[in-house]
Amino acid sequence: MDNRDQDALHHSGGEMYKFEIAELSHQDFSQWDALVDRSAHGTVFHKSGWLETCSRSLGKKVKIFGCFQDRQLVGGCSLFLEKKWGLVSVADSRCKMTPYGGFVISSPPGEGVHKQESFYRQIIGDLIHEINKNHFYFISIRNSPGFFDIRPFTSRGWESRVLYTYYIDLGDNLESHADHLVKKNIHKAEKNHISIEPFADISRYYTLLSETYARKNLNPPCSKDLLTDLYAFIQNQNCGEMVVAKTPEDEITCAEIIIQDNHQAYIWSAASASDNFGSPSLLRFEGLKRMQSKGVPKMNMMSGNVPELSQFTAHMNPTLVAYYQIQDSVINHILTGKNED
Repeated sequence: MDNRDQDALHHSGGEMYKFEIAELSHQDFSQWDALVDRSAHGTVFHKSGWLETCSRSLGKKVKIFGCFQDRQLVGGCSLFLEKKWGLVSVADSRCKMTPYGGFVISSPPGEGVHKQESFYRQIIGDLIHEINKNHFYFISIRNSPGFFDIRPFTSRGWESRVLYTYYIDLGDNLESHADHLVKKNIHKAEKNHISIEPFADISRYYTLLSETYARKNLNPPCSKDLLTDLYAFIQNQNCGEMVVAKTPEDEITCAEIIIQDNHQAYIWSAASASDNFGSPSLLRFEGLKRMQSKGVPKMNMMSGNVPELSQFTAHMNPTLVAYYQIQDSVINHILTGKNED
């Protein structure tokens, strides 16, 4: 830990916290990963290994700003940095194949709402102050769905946007998450003798993914190199799996990669052939069963913002959950006449 602000002393309604703020070095990454594991805001996409893999593959610099209390990390924010037009620096919590990032904060001390909110607001305020020292022209943060209180940002004039995802509680009876159409498609897949199997050929998966997007006249969501590197991280950390649906002739009809962390599992990537024999419903339902058998508490279906995907997911009777993107910019400061912090 270097160059920490030793003077970050705060008072709020009699509460007093002393925080030290700094950019994390590699020696702090074990603390960061431990914070990600225990915080309700943390996801696999916040993990230092994930961030560094994306940084190397995409050529983006990554920074993690940390907030320490008694030399213990209690909060932080991960950001990818790049230059726009070769002139100005911008920061974004996301990059390709990384849907969430940004702020992670530990559980506040005590049980009183006032104490909890004071702790939370002070950490966010100090982190924003440190981030603003970098004079980013534009900053965009898409926090995880677990991070729902964005008042410390909007009170500072940050702009906000509501986004959506779907969750399925894996403690439920999963039969309740299959409506008539899902059951019909599962029956169709079984009638066509579709089998569900683990798979590991990321090159073949990327071909199917590219074909899926090409049918919609779209480019694939990432390069083959990035997908390969991230899948290698997933395998190395034993935090996910690739599973495919196959015909008796060994043709892959659809595939998906599910990853998980301490809090939930995620339908991270999925692809399908044009003639899939109803297998996406079978594959998805079997994925829910596997995660349930592993004791994973819930599945983030990650498809609430794309109408076509939302319609498919809604047939599984999920719960719609809101989450938030927050943004700030130099232009916003000029238009509102506000100070940097």
